[in-house]
Amino acid sequence: ISFFGRRNAGKSSVVNAVTGQSLSIVSDVKGTTTDPVQKAMELLPLGPVVIIDTPGIDDEGAIGKLRVEKTYNILAKTDMAVLVIDNFIGPSREDMDLMNLFRERRVPFLVVLNKVDLDMEALTENSSEAESAYSFPYIRVSALTGQGIAELKEKLAEMAKPLDQDKQLISDKLKEGDLVILVTPIDASAPK
Repeated sequence: ISFFGRRNAGKSSVVNAVTGQSLSIVSDVKGTTTDPVQKAMELLPLGPVVIIDTPGIDDEGAIGKLRVEKTYNILAKTDMAVLVIDNFIGPSREDMDLMNLFRERRVPFLVVLNKVDLDMEALTENSSEAESAYSFPYIRVSALTGQGIAELKEKLAEMAKPLDQDKQLISDKLKEGDLVILVTPIDASAPK
C-alpha cells in the first residue's frame, strides 16, 4: 500500500496514524520525506502488508525531480494506492494526473482528504463547494486527531478483498492430512 500526494499534504502523518507507529519523519518543512520509506507489518483488519510513504509529487529543482521520479517508480510495485490531499487546499493538477495514472495502470486507489481538524469555518468557506464537485470518492481524516483513520483502514480492507481472489500461496500444494507449521514474526516496533 503506497501513500502518494503533494509535499505537506500529510502523507507521513497519515502513514503514522494508520500504522500506529512513528514510521515516517513528520515536519512542517516541505520535502521532509526525501526517499520512499517502507515497512512490512501486520495491519488490521488487512493482515500482512508493506506500507510505503513516498516523497511529494510536486517537489522542485534538480534533486526534487529525482525524488518525484522515485515516487513514480514506486507505482510499479503498488497493489493499492492512497492519495493524500490537504483538505484545506484541495486537489491539484498533480493529484488529478496521479488519479488518472492509477486508473490507467488499474491500481485501486483511495483519496484521503487530510487535515479536517483545521479551522472549520474557514475550511467550509473554501472547500465545501469544491468538494461537492469532486469527481472521485474520498474519505475525510485528521492524522492529528485520528478522526477517520479507522474508516480508512476498513476501506483499505474492502479494497484488498478483490485483490486476493486470484492469489494462492500454498493451497494448491497441500492435501488433506498434511502437517503445516505457521511462523508469525513479531513486529518489535509495534505498540505494546
